[in-house]
Amino acid sequence: MEGPLGVLWGKSAERAGGQTNLLLSHLLDTGAVAERLWESFLAPSTRGLLDEVAGGPGRGRRLFAWLCAVHDLGKATPAFQYQWEPGARAVRAAGLRWHGPTVANQKRRWRHEHASAYLLMRALRRVGWAECHVAWVWPLAAGHHGVFPDEDAVQPPRQGRGQLQGSVEWEVAQAGLLERVTVELGFEGLAEVQPVAVPTRAVQLHVSGLIVMADWIASDKEYFPGLPDVSQVSMKGARERAGSAWTKLGLRGGWGALAGPGPEAFRERFGVEARPSQRLVMQAARDMEGPGLLVVEAPMGEGKTKAALMAAEILAARFGADGVFVGMPTQATSDPMFGQVRAWLQALGRGDDLASQVALLHGKRMFNKEWRGLVEGRERVGGEFGFAGVDEFGCEGDVYGMGEQGRGVGERSEAGGPAEWFLGAKRGLLCPFVVGTVDQLLLAATRSRHVMLRMAGLAGKVVVLDEVHAADVYMLQFLVEGLRWLGQAGVPVVLLSATLPPGQRRELVEAYVAGAGSREELRLEALPEPGGYPSVTSAWSAVEGPCVRVDSCEGWRPDLSVALAVCSEPVPGPRASRVQER
Repeated sequence: MEGPLGVLWGKSAERAGGQTNLLLSHLLDTGAVAERLWESFLAPSTRGLLDEVAGGPGRGRRLFAWLCAVHDLGKATPAFQYQWEPGARAVRAAGLRWHGPTVANQKRRWRHEHASAYLLMRALRRVGWAECHVAWVWPLAAGHHGVFPDEDAVQPPRQGRGQLQGSVEWEVAQAGLLERVTVELGFEGLAEVQPVAVPTRAVQLHVSGLIVMADWIASDKEYFPGLPDVSQVSMKGARERAGSAWTKLGLRGGWGALAGPGPEAFRERFGVEARPSQRLVMQAARDMEGPGLLVVEAPMGEGKTKAALMAAEILAARFGADGVFVGMPTQATSDPMFGQVRAWLQALGRGDDLASQVALLHGKRMFNKEWRGLVEGRERVGGEFGFAGVDEFGCEGDVYGMGEQGRGVGERSEAGGPAEWFLGAKRGLLCPFVVGTVDQLLLAATRSRHVMLRMAGLAGKVVVLDEVHAADVYMLQFLVEGLRWLGQAGVPVVLLSATLPPGQRRELVEAYVAGAGSREELRLEALPEPGGYPSVTSAWSAVEGPCVRVDSCEGWRPDLSVALAVCSEPVPGPRASRVQER
């Protein structure tokens, strides 16, 4: 098998730093990057979920690396290999042939991510994988360029007459490539890879986003230059390349395994004693039996933001979250919140400079002095975007769906600031700590290109949304759908509001709990109403069903008596003159 593996190319010399990069090399590089993600980026909760899917503690790492590595298996087809003539000549010389006019007919074009899904389905079924597992694994490969096709779309076009996927010799080469990657990652064979549990749709979407992330990192020719000699390709070498790239890119996760805050934590973080409503929120977070939703209703000036940040700290420590996303209704409210979140992280006193790892996400962030201070001195780097080349032959002129925000308009990070890689288009939510406008979350509830990256950025964090009462009817629909996805992903959420209408509160709670129970819809028969104000509504999904608790307390300021007087106002009749109407 060294013959085909030594000629099947993954990237052309023009896109791989001057030398051909073999397909085997790129697949192993991506698997090695996935291992780095596991060790240094994934939240403890995410690792736990993948361990459950793979069959027990410690097994998720290999499965995750394999899922990332096989994403480009479909490049081992005539439909892809013919597209670069120098590489195509070497492939034909090795005995892998095709009918040129048929394969080159663009009307019958078969995208390589679709080919990856098709080859995986065929291979996994042949070794006896259960259909339920085949059904969730193949879309991960099919969607790694941002769009999930249906099963019919990934089949090779009939007009290709079998030429696009290749003949028997091609099947042998494809099976050999898949087997080599599988063995290099520590499995005895393809049958051993089979998971034991089917993850939820939200977890599948999360993993899909992580596959895209691993692919983009492994596609940087600056850190992963071409390897044209198969004798130089190995898993050991791929791990060395991945480790070097990870260090040079400055990538990192959040706070990792976070210790639960003690009774003095609030005063240590903010320099004041907690108010009754703030203690109520923190206690509600401690009492939740699983990842869930907190709805905090209190008047302006009550200290909801500080309470929410402490609740996020508690929930992260209890349920394995590795960071925080704070969503605000406007850019104007996001800017001061950015400073508050940085101050809170600085007060954690962990010594790893978490405050410098906060990203501000909105379109005018460079007008924020604090953010500009973080990125001061970053040089703008011209030239070709370094992550291009994964689908260099025809992705509608936009290789990753990144638009024009490639490296040419990126910001190079200084030591201590958010890594430059996180600041590119569609990657901001992947930063461990994020403050931004709420539309960053709302877009995660849409069928948009690369939506899986948004889910990968939100899953594994605690989500805090402020001023949810500001959502209009249109925004509310996306917020409800987003909460359903977050509930299914096991993401703790804290909603802040001055007050919510009972119907809106019910709708938000039901959406989250329905998602947590993997149900399309859920109607809570008895949702308790708050007995006072401020109040906290907590909801989570337990084995016996949804759990909802409502608590309230007195505010820190005395209530003010208000006198209302109804003033009479004469109403002109229908035949009144203009003078009378005035």
